[in-house]
Formats: sequence, structure tokens, C-alpha cells
Amino acid sequence: MFAKSFFLFLICTALIVCKDKPKVIVEDIPTEENSSVSGASDVAGSAQTNSGTGGDVHQVMANEVLQTERYTYLNVSEGGKKFWVATSKTDAKKGMVYLYRGGLLKTNFESKEFNRTFDTIFLVSHIIDANEHPGGNLPQSGGTVSPSVMTETTTSMPVAKDAVSLKNLFADPKKYDGKIITVSGEITKVNNGIMGRNWVHMNDGSKNKGKNIDLTITTQMNIPVGAKVALSGKIVLNKDFGAGYRYDVIMEEAQALR
Repeated sequence: MFAKSFFLFLICTALIVCKDKPKVIVEDIPTEENSSVSGASDVAGSAQTNSGTGGDVHQVMANEVLQTERYTYLNVSEGGKKFWVATSKTDAKKGMVYLYRGGLLKTNFESKEFNRTFDTIFLVSHIIDANEHPGGNLPQSGGTVSPSVMTETTTSMPVAKDAVSLKNLFADPKKYDGKIITVSGEITKVNNGIMGRNWVHMNDGSKNKGKNIDLTITTQMNIPVGAKVALSGKIVLNKDFGAGYRYDVIMEEAQALR
């Protein structure tokens, strides 16, 4: 009797332990009928309003376009990889180059209108025809514009006379509006060949409320992540490229000090 009771106790204990194990939460994927793309667009759109970001800018070429009553599906290429994106209905065409920011990844996404399931797809709020974008001058090939190349990743910060710290720049940006200044720091993120220029993010150790201050910089130079550089360029405030591509502070046409 004791052995039987003890056996039942072990079984109950095992069930409780299994029940208490960490569970992998799989995202509930809605279908088109309950406006899945629309909901995801709201999420992606909110990310686009964050000023001073730009590392999530994507430049893609459309390989295939599928239209529905409310949405547009595109099979696109970026960096040698092909994938699907879905956005609010737009007059997209095969072979054209488009820009978008952010994106919400969905897996096993069901499209009842096409009677198919996409293994993975990115839901984005909207895409922009590269040729019509205010930034302009985007090469159709989507290639990197980098006539000057910086390949060295230095371990020490370069000495730059009269360099403005990012802390001072963001503390009083109006003081530097429209002026050419020098900044010095480490490149933490790079997006090349977007809107006919390369986009880099710099941090010099300055912080605001415990978070690193990040400066977005556009340049024709190809600068690798991790490079410690001194760059000189024009400071522009409230730069709006359109469709959510807005920056409170940005440095444009930056060049390396010689």
C-alpha cells in the first residue's frame, strides 16, 4: 500500500515539475481577415517616428509583386538575400527599388486570398519609391556609393582639434545648426548605399540619462563598424526626408580629417 501511494506521489510530482518548466511562447499569428498587416503597420510605424535613428533603413529591389484588395506583397532582394514584405496597398512594380524602415517579422503567415502560407514575412507600414524619395540620387543597382574607403579599425581615438563632444552637441543643437563641425568617436552601426549615401552611427562615450548618445552621419566614405574616426560635416536640425525619415540632429556630407 505504501509503495503504491509513493508511486502515485512520484507521478504527481513529475507532472507538477513538467507543468512548471519554462514554456516557449509562440506568437499568435493572425490572418488577413483580422487586419494582421494593418496592426503590424501600427507597430512598425511607431518605430519610424523615433528621431535620430536610421540603422533600420532598408533598400530593396522588387522581384515579384502580389496585389490584394488592401495590401501589397513583395518578394524583394537586399544584400544578396530574398524575402517577402507586406505593406498597405501601393502601386509597386517588379524591378523597381524601394525604401522602407523597421518591419515586424511574422512566421507561418497565412494569406487566404492567395491560399498560401509565407514561412517568414516582414510587415511594414509603407514603402517608398527610391526615385521619388526626397533624398534622391539613389542608384538603381542599389550599390554602395563609396569613392573613399576607410578599411582600418583603429584601437585609439584620433586627436581632433576643436572637436565637439556629442554631449555638448545634443545639449545645445541650435548653437551648431548649419555649421560645419568636427566630431570624434567610434562607429557603432553602418548602412551603406541608402539614398545615394552611406549612413553611419557614432558614439564618443557621451551619455544622456544613462544611455549612449548616438549621432547619425551621412557620408560618401565606406567606414567599417568599430572604426575610431574624426569626421567633419554640416550639422542639420529637424531634417525630414519624408515618410517618417526624420532626424532631430544629423551630420551630412561628412569627410574624414586628414
